[in-house]
Amino acid sequence: MGQTRSGVGATLLAGAFRPQEPAADAPASGSNCSVLTIALAIALPVAGGAEAQEAKDTSGTNPAVLTRTLAVSNEYRFLPGDGYYDITNLRYTEPFLDGKASIRLTVPLDATNLAGDNEFGLGDIAAKLSWIPYVTRRQAFILSTEIYAPSASEDVLGTGKWVAAPGLTWAYFASPEVIIAPAYIQSLSFAGDSNRVDVNRGDFDLYVVYKPHAKRWWLTSDLTASYDFEADTAPMSWEIALGFNMGKLANGGAVNGYIRPGVGIGNDRPYDFNVEVGVSLVNF
Repeated sequence: MGQTRSGVGATLLAGAFRPQEPAADAPASGSNCSVLTIALAIALPVAGGAEAQEAKDTSGTNPAVLTRTLAVSNEYRFLPGDGYYDITNLRYTEPFLDGKASIRLTVPLDATNLAGDNEFGLGDIAAKLSWIPYVTRRQAFILSTEIYAPSASEDVLGTGKWVAAPGLTWAYFASPEVIIAPAYIQSLSFAGDSNRVDVNRGDFDLYVVYKPHAKRWWLTSDLTASYDFEADTAPMSWEIALGFNMGKLANGGAVNGYIRPGVGIGNDRPYDFNVEVGVSLVNF
């Protein structure tokens, strides 16, 4: 999470639609201690905020910390009956505007037997733009929009539609070890194959992070409740991830891994259960 769901983003296929602190100017003279004290008292709550607290966070779990990330993951979904859906994602995230925004590219390779025979190929490629308009020590708001292209090599591996998925995430820093980040994403198709079903889906995601101080592991919980306005269904799922740092880079970055099992909930569940594993290179 790198394994944030994105944040989280949502998967359109086969079920559940997952800054650095500015440097302060040096005082002109050692006699200006009182001026420096006043300046720091004003600047630290504003300029530091969550950035100062999270600048060293390379777990990839904080939705308000946007860093350069290269990640590969594989999710296997056990569907009702003997069905399965396997998703391998390659993701690259590039931050800009001093870490206040980022662009993420996702390239999926999917496999499934939903159509009867086993199918394998390219899924729907997606690009996501994220922006943090507001952040303090206690909270942050993240705006995002993800665009899915109908690039799937087989019909069963994609929607056949161009889809826009704008979202809003509120990240609440409950403590130095806990983040609570509810999010809402609305996915709508706006072009594509007129013979394919339109996409109109809302997803509420409750994402929680527990990252113990000075430890090299963390836990995340991800509860997703959706409503598909086209199919009149309400799929739900719950996933829990164990993440861990596998090594540090010379520049302060990290190599992380995670395993995330999950379970579908209710009659409209997107899968019976699933398991996802991934490795990410963060802040390189």
